[in-house]
Amino acid sequence: MTHHLFIVNPAAGKADRSEAIEKAVNNAKEQGAVEGEVSLYRTTGPGDATEYLINFLRETKDDVRVYACGGDGTLNEVVKGIYVSGKENVALGVVPTGSGNDFIRSFAIPESSFRSVRDMMKGKATPIDLIRVTSEDGVEYVCINVASAGFDAAVCRKMQSFRRLPMMGGSVAYNMALVRQFLGHLGHKFQVFGDGKPMKTPNKDEYLFTVVANGKYYGGGYCCSPKSSLSDGLLNLVMIESIPRTQFPGLLGPYRKGEYFEKLEGRMLHKTVKTVEFRGEEPLDMNLDGEIIAIKNPVLDVIHHAVGLILPG
Repeated sequence: MTHHLFIVNPAAGKADRSEAIEKAVNNAKEQGAVEGEVSLYRTTGPGDATEYLINFLRETKDDVRVYACGGDGTLNEVVKGIYVSGKENVALGVVPTGSGNDFIRSFAIPESSFRSVRDMMKGKATPIDLIRVTSEDGVEYVCINVASAGFDAAVCRKMQSFRRLPMMGGSVAYNMALVRQFLGHLGHKFQVFGDGKPMKTPNKDEYLFTVVANGKYYGGGYCCSPKSSLSDGLLNLVMIESIPRTQFPGLLGPYRKGEYFEKLEGRMLHKTVKTVEFRGEEPLDMNLDGEIIAIKNPVLDVIHHAVGLILPG
């Protein structure tokens, strides 16, 4: 039997949409639009979605379709729960109610289709990859969209403070944090290896940032990796060397649109690899789907077709 589990974050986005989602779920169930069991769980705080899902999957033998109803942070927590559980009969759905919703931008599907509970429950699953991040001491993390280090990780750390303020949605908070970080230090030093080989930009060993991408978008709509595929078994490594502060504002528009490769020709590196290793003397702030974690000498590798992603039917 199939169990449809909706994990809803009431704090996601500008308004609590948990009642609207519950109503849509109940309507679909009462009208016989789907087969199997249907349940809904409202999260109570950071990390709750992961803990609840791990316990739920441990206790059920059903095939499970779990829908992350929130922003990219909620999605990341649900992905963690699926990964840690080790269960293979689990498919992942996304019902975006956050302010950024970057992950679903990688698909040529309207956001409204992902928001439709009925369409998601009828959707079919397609296999996609995940990014595994392993620290020097063997601690594992996982993300589904983008991992990065350098300027943008520093921006994401600052963004967490801005998002606590009124009227600071995902893209607004990101842009405010970006301006604040712009006034600070732009360059970051670390060594990068792709598939065991040294990776460097042509001119410098100091970087504006380095992105390891599975998806295409992050930061409230920035197309950091326009050539990414979620299911090709490869990671897209993008390294941009530090640039003069005067040139930074001119980079933002092309970077948001994913049109910066030509503009930065000769000042960046783009490779598709299966593993990426960062090395440095100190723990490195890594942005993992918007969550900032300090990790010593992290190694990132792709887990090919790790989870079935439900696309709206």
